[in-house]
Amino acid sequence: MAALGRTLVRFLPKQAITRPYGSSLTSVGSKDFEGKNVDTVTHTGEKMEPGDWRRGRFVDKVKLVNTRFAIDLIAEDPVVVCEASNVWSSSKGALGHPKVYINIDKPEVGVCGYSGRKFIQKKYYNEAQHGPSITYEEYLEDMKT
Repeated sequence: MAALGRTLVRFLPKQAITRPYGSSLTSVGSKDFEGKNVDTVTHTGEKMEPGDWRRGRFVDKVKLVNTRFAIDLIAEDPVVVCEASNVWSSSKGALGHPKVYINIDKPEVGVCGYSGRKFIQKKYYNEAQHGPSITYEEYLEDMKT
């Protein structure tokens, strides 16, 4: 098969064998072909330099960036104020969040490691310091729906 290729090359005109746009490749700026939002910083802080090879993923494509980062959404959640010294945190269904018991008998906010939900005992709650709150009963009712 290779011999056939070599034979055909001998009979083709030289112009058909060489590159149609000259003998060297020219570099075209990737900025010309990159989609929108390539320079937008993501939730992980990823910002690529102009010459970074990873920018090739966004040639003729739009980089989709969620502007509502999870850490900000969790921070907006109200603190759950509880009477008891330990509580449990769960999710509304099969979301991979098991029932987790949290000890809140210290004067600080107890945070669920799965959902980021914040719990505090009523005697330690200060609205100016901890922000808006809901009761534990409201939280349990919300978990049912």
